[in-house]
Amino acid sequence: MSKLLTGGVKGHLVKLTLPSIGGMLAIMVFNLTDTWFVSRLGTDQLAAMGFTFAVVMIVGALAIGFSTGAASIISRALGAGNRNLAARTVSDGLFLTIAGTVIIGVSGYLAIDPLFSLLGAEGRVLTLVHEYMQIWFCGAVAAVLPPVCDGCLRAAGDMVRPLIVMCTCAVMNIILDPILIFGWGPVPAMGMRGAALATVFARVCGMAASLGFLHYKHRLISWSRPRIREMLQSWREIVRLGIPAALTQVLNPVAQGFYIRLAAGVGGVQAVAAMATGTRIEAFLMILAISYGIALVPFVGHNFGAGAHERVDEARRASNRFALIYSAAIFLILLPTAGIFSGWFSKDPTVVRLSTTYLLIAVLGHSGLHLSIWMGQLMNVIGRPGPVMVIGFARVFGFVMPLCLIGSHLFGFVGLVSGIALGNLLSGGLAWSLARRVLKN
Repeated sequence: MSKLLTGGVKGHLVKLTLPSIGGMLAIMVFNLTDTWFVSRLGTDQLAAMGFTFAVVMIVGALAIGFSTGAASIISRALGAGNRNLAARTVSDGLFLTIAGTVIIGVSGYLAIDPLFSLLGAEGRVLTLVHEYMQIWFCGAVAAVLPPVCDGCLRAAGDMVRPLIVMCTCAVMNIILDPILIFGWGPVPAMGMRGAALATVFARVCGMAASLGFLHYKHRLISWSRPRIREMLQSWREIVRLGIPAALTQVLNPVAQGFYIRLAAGVGGVQAVAAMATGTRIEAFLMILAISYGIALVPFVGHNFGAGAHERVDEARRASNRFALIYSAAIFLILLPTAGIFSGWFSKDPTVVRLSTTYLLIAVLGHSGLHLSIWMGQLMNVIGRPGPVMVIGFARVFGFVMPLCLIGSHLFGFVGLVSGIALGNLLSGGLAWSLARRVLKN
């Protein structure tokens, strides 16, 4: 029987959340390491790295989709004591991930120049992008498989080993980046190619570790040959549950691009810089919230699969309270410190002032943003992806974008940020209502 089926709900959620905080920090270190070392090469190289982010993020959304869909089925199966279904789903999910990533990798490799020319890269920057993405697409499976494997491990209630995998990737990247980018001893300087190789090698280490944990520790990889009909049915279920998570991941940069465009119109370059600064600080503030959302997956899945629906509803109510408490605490912390944090990223007084304004207003909508994410994950885990799609699209296109447009037109930068906060609050209210209704049914 799963350990998550007995004991205090809040205690389990705390224990499941803490390791994920370290994992989120490791991911940030991984990404910042690449950017920092590449920035030492020059402005063109840093610009080329910027162009790669959009494509890498979209492929990453694929990994999140596969991971979310598989984790939903695995966690419920383990809660119900059906280990065979869990192992079959892990194997089918990994095979689907590999097949899908190979198709994307080959297609991307053949279309690097036209794809990134469409995004605006040209001249020497396009050549540098080609150098990086040529290697990245070849190693796309290694880049995508670790987060999918980690999602399967978390679905089994194991939050520590994904932390080990992510820390391993981060440390390997820190070691390999300077060696392969700038050269060391017999290793020649490879510039952008070196950055891509460091990323792929680090991910290969993470892939090997996570596959090892799944097989040797949890025995959750089935090596038996699946029936074609059963495998296709498994794939359909994984994709059905994974699409909302993948789309949500893709919608976030779409919304951010919209904010930036509006900010440029109401405040010029300084407003754009303030938005970039504010969202960067905001990302650190969201680490605990993201980690808590990850913790909900195994707890809700195991208990729902075991028929302990009252414990799932208790987790929902605890999440509602935590969203309010956490957002209020962050607001109180930012009141005296938002200007200080903003000053770390810019010395321009206007940028600091606007960034401080962004943080203090945006955080007022964080409780709604947390609820949108957490309730979406909760409903996905219990096999109800439809309401998750409603929440995601309503938040971006129904609430946030229209309110930002109206707010920026009436009140400039303050109105723009107020639109973001109010839109997040409204989507949180919708998520609260839908989750409550779904669990009652």
